[in-house]
Amino acid sequence: MKRHIKTFGFTLLAATALYSCSKVEKGYLSDQIRYVDNPIRIKRGQVQNTSPVSNDGSSAPVTYELLDFRDVLKHQRADSLFTNYERYEWIAQFDPEKDTTVALLNKKRQKVSTPCWQFNKYTGAFTFFGTSVKVPLGTYEFDIRATNQNGSKVFKNIATITMLDEPPYNIGDGGAAWFRDGTSTSGDLGAPIVTIKKLSDEGTNIILKIADQNGKYFNPSKGEIIRRGDRSDFQTYAQFHPLTLTDTSMTCNFETTPFPLLQSAYGYLIYYRIPSNFVTVDPGYAPTNDPVYNVNPRFQFQIFQEGTYEVTVKVKHVNRK
Repeated sequence: MKRHIKTFGFTLLAATALYSCSKVEKGYLSDQIRYVDNPIRIKRGQVQNTSPVSNDGSSAPVTYELLDFRDVLKHQRADSLFTNYERYEWIAQFDPEKDTTVALLNKKRQKVSTPCWQFNKYTGAFTFFGTSVKVPLGTYEFDIRATNQNGSKVFKNIATITMLDEPPYNIGDGGAAWFRDGTSTSGDLGAPIVTIKKLSDEGTNIILKIADQNGKYFNPSKGEIIRRGDRSDFQTYAQFHPLTLTDTSMTCNFETTPFPLLQSAYGYLIYYRIPSNFVTVDPGYAPTNDPVYNVNPRFQFQIFQEGTYEVTVKVKHVNRK
């Protein structure tokens, strides 16, 4: 009996030793790697980062490779997503408080020609750039390969990306008031009506026009619109170039998005004054009909995408003389 027990013991030890010498699989690579935020929505023309892929507990490190983009309806390669487009790329830390000239700005950026996206091989996340405005609207499916010490797996149609258009700007709150010349006596005229129209995908220009309630533009080149020395105005935010004035508009080249880059002490508000010799206030809004009331509009907006824009500010209850 003892001999049988000893024999069994030796057999168990031998089996254990043999098992311990066998090759153990390295790591773990899940079959359930996925994008949790699928479908992914991308605003064309705006810089946007997507969420990373979920590796479902796969052994780190895992690296990822983008294999293909296809039109989801045609299931054909989406050439527009692989086409190179010219854009600026940051090559050094940009400080908008200090880098306030084009010369300083250009030391921090360089032109490159790349697809409108960048794929992070360590996270599986995308960065889409402003050049995505060149990609047709629609939905695109894509494939990736995941690799770790265990090997590689290909994930076909792992997720979709939908290119959509949303307004590339935001219009904030504003207001307007009349002031009797040389006094602090004032009254409310209500918030101006601000409209923004994108004229082109090219350039980095904002054409600002200020009009009366009937759409007649005040002339900034002849002093019909003047700065308020203690407040922020269009030039405050147009930090790389002086404004170009015409009979109807003020234009700035904002160079880089978003615009404005920085808030002033007044947020993003733009303040101006229309002197009393260029404007009249509707009866009932000012105490008298005397031509002694200047008008002070304030408004704010932000631009998130490169291009050329026309911004019109219509001041209520006033008329250009």
